[in-house]
Amino acid sequence: MRDDQREASRRRLLDAALGILAEEGYRGLTVKKVGDRAGVSRGMVNYHFSSKAGLVEAVVHDIREVFLDRLRALPGYEHMTGFEAVLAKLEQYFSALAEPGPGVRARALLVLLVEAVGSSGEAAQPPLAGQLDLVRTGVEDDIRQGIADGSIRPGVDPRAQAFLLESLARGVLLQYQVDPSRVRLEEVGRAAREMVLLALAPGKRKG
Repeated sequence: MRDDQREASRRRLLDAALGILAEEGYRGLTVKKVGDRAGVSRGMVNYHFSSKAGLVEAVVHDIREVFLDRLRALPGYEHMTGFEAVLAKLEQYFSALAEPGPGVRARALLVLLVEAVGSSGEAAQPPLAGQLDLVRTGVEDDIRQGIADGSIRPGVDPRAQAFLLESLARGVLLQYQVDPSRVRLEEVGRAAREMVLLALAPGKRKG
């Protein structure tokens, strides 16, 4: 199989898995269903991902990479201060949620987050936790960079603040997926931005 065919096959499988997770949850995700929806044999799923756990890990990695790709595409992102990078991630998150209709990636991630708490999703916990740790670590690094470059006040606990920001993001995701009509994303986004300003910016800083 050529590289382009291999990548196209892998992409179809990831998209199929995202759709099944969003619609049926982790328990509804099977190697056979993924292969059937992608139009490939069950053996191709195992060829690319080895197992259901490997597939889930790849799905979560894909969700994270799509988000990071959007960040990297922002003008001047690589030259942002630590504080600007934190705000950029927060604003990009709300921007992604505000796209027409709850996105399949957001829905799939929420399903994994919720089901990983119960016994039915225990197998999803290690890959999910590993990928989320990378997200949290990225925000921690931004905060540490901000302290070093002076854009974030000294004395801030990077790990605690990154955890709080991640919790905020997951909470908004949950509320928005449950009932989008109740969540005014623009207003919540502004409030979240102000919260970050008050928590991290040195002195009294206005956005």
